[in-house]
Parts: sequence; structure tokens; C-alpha cells
Amino acid sequence: LAKRGATVSASDISDAMVQEATKRAAQAGLSERATFSTSDLEAITGSYDTVTCIDVMIHYPQDKMAQMVKGLASHADKRLIISFAPDTWYYRALKSFGELFPGPSKTTRAYLHKEQAVVDALVAAGFKISRTEMTGTNFYFSRLLEAVKDK
Repeated sequence: LAKRGATVSASDISDAMVQEATKRAAQAGLSERATFSTSDLEAITGSYDTVTCIDVMIHYPQDKMAQMVKGLASHADKRLIISFAPDTWYYRALKSFGELFPGPSKTTRAYLHKEQAVVDALVAAGFKISRTEMTGTNFYFSRLLEAVKDK
């Protein structure tokens, strides 16, 4: 986003990720356009044109998801972009298979969310869906929702 001209303020709960992002921004000559901080999602402050939350909802159980969306929405002046692992037969099957092989992976503890529940949380927070997409790699896909403030 900074490469495209946006002023970016980003946070991650992992200090190692923040340090890596800071280093990469400096290498790309973007230190003045992109700042990074170590922060829990609930501790974010400020107001922004656009708030993005990419693949974080896997850490939030269904009963806390709407509260998380409401919190993010309170910082977004115009737009909120959220991605999440959708609750589909495919992901439920992967989680069930993963539970057969317990180990250090947190994959089986990832929370899946029904798309309609996320849409409902966005609407309740005063936003309307303007675009939906699927993102993916060879082993993972997520649903991406772009919502704009409902006037």
C-alpha cells in the first residue's frame, strides 16, 4: 500500500513480524510512508480512512468475532477490509483430519466463520458490503470482504 502512495500505520501482535516489516519498508525506501508497531488488536487507537484486518479472525471464536469487527469499524472512517477462513465443508474436513495428528500446530485451533455472520457484524457496525473476493495459495484460501461506511 505504501508503494502505491498510501500512508500506512500497521500493527501486529508479533514483535518479530513488526521488526521484519520495518526492515523491509526501510529497504524499499518507504520508512516515511509506513510505520509499524507491536500491538494487540484490541489496543489499536486512532482513526483511519481504511482499516484492514487480514487473516486475524482465525484467532477469534465466533462469539467474539462481532465484537472484534465492531472495534475495527470504530477506527474506519470510510472502509473496512477483512479476510477470514470461511466455515466450509472443506475447512471443517481439514480441521477434523488435523485433529487426528495432535502436535505443536495451532491449525486445529483456528476458528472458522460463516460468511453471513461476518456480513451481519459489518452491517451492525454501520457498514455495507461493496465487494467480496476469494484469496488463496496452494494450501490456503480465505474470504475477503470490503465494506464501506453506510451513510
